[in-house]
Amino acid sequence: MKRTENHSVTMATPLSRRRNHRTDVGEDSRRVEVELTCEAPQAERVFVAGDFNHWRAGDLRLRRDETGSWKVQVWLPPGRYEYRFIVDGEWQNDPHASACVPNGFGSSNGVLLVK
Repeated sequence: MKRTENHSVTMATPLSRRRNHRTDVGEDSRRVEVELTCEAPQAERVFVAGDFNHWRAGDLRLRRDETGSWKVQVWLPPGRYEYRFIVDGEWQNDPHASACVPNGFGSSNGVLLVK
């Protein structure tokens, strides 16, 4: 059963012991499927980086759908995560993030709460 927290994050039923090499989280932890969406119809490349993937800018690439939205699914344990999108090389906030917090670079990070 899926429920939507906001326009850019969808959460799903947790799965146990699901491996996800892209997020570097423990193998035995409970995971929730999270879909991140970036509205950038003119973009050529979109990535997401956050503390869930050690801020590796080129690690999680989003795919463009037929409407021009960019999406990626990741499996994360419940918790609080900070993240930003990288759209054609430019770091950007998610306008649909549940909250934003200052970072050490003079901008802010989006906050993702996984339940």
